[in-house]
Amino acid sequence: MAKSVGILGVGQAGGNIAEIAATMGFQAALINTNQRDGTVNTRVEKKYFVPGYSGAGQNRSIGLKAVNEHYRELIDFVKKSFKNINLLLVAFSTDGGTGSGMSPLLMDLLLDHLPGINIGAIAVVPDRNVLAGNRINAAACIEEISRIDALSSVFLVDNDQLRKFTPQSSKHQIYLSSNHQVMEAINNVLQVTKKSSFFGNFDETDLMNILSTRGVTLISSTAITDAKTTADVSSKIQQSWVSSIFCPVETTGVIRAGLIYEGPESMAKLINVPSIFEAVGEPLELFEGTYISESDPTITTVLAGLAFPTRRLKALEELLEKNKDRLQQLVNKEHSQHYQSQVSWASNLKARPQERKSGNTTSKLSKYHK
Repeated sequence: MAKSVGILGVGQAGGNIAEIAATMGFQAALINTNQRDGTVNTRVEKKYFVPGYSGAGQNRSIGLKAVNEHYRELIDFVKKSFKNINLLLVAFSTDGGTGSGMSPLLMDLLLDHLPGINIGAIAVVPDRNVLAGNRINAAACIEEISRIDALSSVFLVDNDQLRKFTPQSSKHQIYLSSNHQVMEAINNVLQVTKKSSFFGNFDETDLMNILSTRGVTLISSTAITDAKTTADVSSKIQQSWVSSIFCPVETTGVIRAGLIYEGPESMAKLINVPSIFEAVGEPLELFEGTYISESDPTITTVLAGLAFPTRRLKALEELLEKNKDRLQQLVNKEHSQHYQSQVSWASNLKARPQERKSGNTTSKLSKYHK
């Protein structure tokens, strides 16, 4: 059965997320300014390479220019690539050139041209080891995303979370793992909507109600096998928010939430909603699903309408602030660099070609005459 969520990858990171989504049966497409990046994504059949570009080289303004010049073709490509979806999630990295530069404007335009389809984002936030240029890109990109009025769920995939829990991992391992985990989280809640229960279903309408909420969204799951009390259950759920691959929750104020329980009936009675949401505030609307089975007891929560994580984003910016003078000097230096030679007087010492004058043959003959 076709999934009601489509994944549009923009740039290299977005293309890699679209690739994973395609293997899970999602409708997926990708857009890139660099054809070489996109050709590795063999599972994604629908691809658009912006003509006249060979990558954006970490420069957001090039990504932005690509949308300005080709927005008609881009919108047309997206319309043709997705059929019968309720939500289109645009996936990209916030700290590069193509995805970061193209995606905010592209999403804003798609809101006008795809009526009836919610538009959301899967935005990858870089870990704190990235260089100044990447931090500048990420800060500017996230600010632009936060200003899009009718945007639905923004999933902020935080590479720093994986760096924290697996410090020995390579950059490539972190990217691959976070891309897989975000798509598995979305896929899991979608699969729940296909199940049926005597105890209350969490259906697709419920899920779309949650995911159409403006603001930051988080999905997390936790096993509660060894929980003995309602406090244990609440604590495990709250811990799952802290250790998920998404930016951690920093403030209270969840607008809509989902709470899905799968497992034996005996454990279901340990779920206490006020206690679970104590730390973040009770949501305006809560959609629940209870699925009794003999499997290990698991609780999945979806929190939507969260504020953008200011503390996490400030951590990206702090190092820039600290190095403000040095970075500004570097920029100024680029435009003022020159070298003053101390031996300019020597330039006229260079060998000059000799002049050949035609002489008198008779005088030359007598010159050599002994």
